[in-house]
Amino acid sequence: MKKTLVSIVLLIITLSIYSQSNGLVFKCNNDTYKLLKEISASVASKGEILLSITTHQDLGWVDEVEKCVILRDTLWMTPYLKRLKEDPSFKMDIEQTSIIVEYLNRHPDKKAEIQKGLDEGRILIGATYTQPYEEMFSGESLIRQLYLGKKWLTSNFNGYKSDTYYNSDVPGRTLQMSQILAKSGVKNMFVSRHEKGVFDWYSPDNSKVTMFSSGHYIDFYNILGKESEAGIRQMAEEVLFWGNYYDSKSKKVIIPALLNYEFIWDQKPVKNCDPFMALWNSIKVIENEKGEKIKVTLPPLRYGNLNTCLNAIRENSTKIKPISGERPAVWLYIHGPSHHYAITASREADILLPDAEKFAAINSLLEGTFRNYDVAAFDEAWEAKIYPDHGWGGKGGEITDRLFLSKFVKAEQDATNLLNGALNRIASKINFIQSGIPLVVFNGLNWRRDDPVTFECRFNKGEAFGVKIIDSDKKVINSQLQSQKYYDDGSLRSATVSFIASGVPSVGYSTFYAEPLKQVEKSVATVFNPVFGNQFFSVRFGKGGIERLYDKTLGKEIIDASKFALGEVFTMQSVGNGAGEFADIQQPSMEGFDKIGFYNTKWEKVSEGPVFTSFKYRQPVKHAVVEETIIIYNQIKRIDFEIDIKNWEGILYREFRAAFPLNMRSSKVTYEVPMGVVEVGKDELKGAAGHMYTTECKLIHPRTLIDWVNASDDSFGATISSSVIAFDYLDPTPDPAQSTFIQPILFASRKSCHWEGNDYIQLGDHHFSFSLYIHEPGWKNGFRSGKQGQNKLYSTMDPISGSSRPLPEEQSFFSVSGELMMFTALKKSEDDNSITLRMTDMSGAEQNIELEMFMPLTKIYKTNLIEEEEKVSNLSGKSFNLKVGKNSIETFKLKLE
Repeated sequence: MKKTLVSIVLLIITLSIYSQSNGLVFKCNNDTYKLLKEISASVASKGEILLSITTHQDLGWVDEVEKCVILRDTLWMTPYLKRLKEDPSFKMDIEQTSIIVEYLNRHPDKKAEIQKGLDEGRILIGATYTQPYEEMFSGESLIRQLYLGKKWLTSNFNGYKSDTYYNSDVPGRTLQMSQILAKSGVKNMFVSRHEKGVFDWYSPDNSKVTMFSSGHYIDFYNILGKESEAGIRQMAEEVLFWGNYYDSKSKKVIIPALLNYEFIWDQKPVKNCDPFMALWNSIKVIENEKGEKIKVTLPPLRYGNLNTCLNAIRENSTKIKPISGERPAVWLYIHGPSHHYAITASREADILLPDAEKFAAINSLLEGTFRNYDVAAFDEAWEAKIYPDHGWGGKGGEITDRLFLSKFVKAEQDATNLLNGALNRIASKINFIQSGIPLVVFNGLNWRRDDPVTFECRFNKGEAFGVKIIDSDKKVINSQLQSQKYYDDGSLRSATVSFIASGVPSVGYSTFYAEPLKQVEKSVATVFNPVFGNQFFSVRFGKGGIERLYDKTLGKEIIDASKFALGEVFTMQSVGNGAGEFADIQQPSMEGFDKIGFYNTKWEKVSEGPVFTSFKYRQPVKHAVVEETIIIYNQIKRIDFEIDIKNWEGILYREFRAAFPLNMRSSKVTYEVPMGVVEVGKDELKGAAGHMYTTECKLIHPRTLIDWVNASDDSFGATISSSVIAFDYLDPTPDPAQSTFIQPILFASRKSCHWEGNDYIQLGDHHFSFSLYIHEPGWKNGFRSGKQGQNKLYSTMDPISGSSRPLPEEQSFFSVSGELMMFTALKKSEDDNSITLRMTDMSGAEQNIELEMFMPLTKIYKTNLIEEEEKVSNLSGKSFNLKVGKNSIETFKLKLE
């Protein structure tokens, strides 16, 4: 019966071809005739068309993730592998590595079949673990996409080297992604929702990958959905378009075609693929409406893999257009603003996981063994960290979104546990000399820094009536108590203690001591006065926030409060989907506009002391209650804004923002992106991205950041360190302010673009934090502060001391010269017990740097980003010089004694 059905299908195909071509003569209209004739006379006739076939996969969206896993198995992977076995001409692409991982979990017996397909060059697997929103992750998380993708494939499939990155759906490209790909051995990438063509996409360091865009990934599917002649005509147009990349000198001509379809689409066009290929390949003679006949030579249409096409174009074409720059994310509302809880956990894990690796690796060096470096736990945490892809919401979106949230929370919690374990083990090795309770303060950044530390002290009854902080030189450090609880004799039961830890070494620690005091500390009056001043600022509080901020050092008025106060929260209507078939970011509107300044703000002074003075209000607004605490530090030039949106009613299509109105008229706005920096209007992709996206990239707003955004004019600079990913720099209200107006987007209650999708209501209380730094003009003067605001110091109190305590009270383990060099990873190497160190230049200039370590180096290897292709250097010792190129991401393996 099975053979009979196959015969019937082949007969139908043959009859269809005969009917269309009228016995090997293809009758067509004059336009189609002209196109086919033109192909026959062109260089394309000497080549072939390779059709790459795959399905586009969000992890979910089509349905809940687990249901999509079943669909991927039953509708795609299993039947396609079966056809691969039965049909030697068939080939297939698989967009991402996670699909292979999940499939092998269901069918471990299929590994040999997949290996055979890879060995024969008939299967292509994408080089990343998933297809991410690139701007949503730190640079290190993007690199780990290649560890869990390309490197995992090499380790598990007989050395298979994936050379192609699929990111089929997302209209956004981050500045340094091409460098991350190129320095991981990836040569090609597929995108859509972009100008149709082949491009060399460059990063600022001059790395490049060959980028192929079909316009939209649905385009070839649409060809298959047309009536035969209409499909042939459009296919001919495609051939001529891609044929223009070649000329008579091209040694090889391959025309790319890509069928990238989704399960929820009508499957008739997909089933038409083989009949269409047969029809195209049967055309030898064509006849127009006048009855004119000619013989034609068309390039045969066969199955292939995308990398074969792109490698051929790169090697045989001189017409590939170079492009560079950030393509700002059009779909940014889908993640940070619409999934605040999840992206907050993700951003925390982006910081905590690399720091956990740093200190776990350092502890292993101190112990002379990696026994306590939990490789499996780190691998599991990283998999959770990078698992959520671009498929938020959709059908069953509540379940998908909860899964993605749980992944990010797991990554954050695992990182916290791994970090605390490493810090405690290091602290146990310190020789504490002073009396008092030791407090070890750790710094994960690679420069010496001054920053706030807050910790909780607990005491026995009668032990302490106050607390004094001293450093390792017995110098008393200003400190401040909050949230005190007392025994009935007036002694302290517990208290939260804050102080400024000064000069904490690069990737190292300083030791302080908390000493109980027998005398009661004098309380400080907390009567609110709207005017406040310290050595750095003169401040006046008013409706909604700070209405005057004067910098005493620079002699400048910092804010323009004519429309909004500094730190003021406001809310607008925000209709949109986050992601979807729209050409530009859906902007908020003024319906239901409300702001704190519409009300009489009732300020109170919460705390006052030598470390900081804090002020707070609580104010109901439409659909929520806003609580904000502003903390002005007295020893460092920093102001913190802690914002809570409480009693949120879950109203669809609302958005909350915070206001940072700056007294600048012609400022440059610059912000941090993964492994790089973008200046608005300068560093974007030139012009519009193309296809349906016609807005110039430099005009797209809002934008996404990693840790900070800076605005600078000729008189001063302001850097805002932000807990949220999205911000705007253009005033969305009527009669826009002429001054610079930075607005972090707190959250937005939008809706999935799937017709059965969920609302992104985000019920519950929401917390946000920002730090403002005022400095000399230029983002470079605020870079370190901007990183410090989100990368907090860590503290370990009263650690258990080990039997051996060789460490001093202060130590830097690793440091590097260069104000704008940044460590992004310091970890156990993947394949041996050396240390992998990764760093990136943020300055945009080639640097000769000095790297210092606490242990002598015996050998150093320069590798690619996923620790391959080692080049040995003869450098040794505790300090040595390295050359790092402009904007370059460099990875080294260090052999230490």
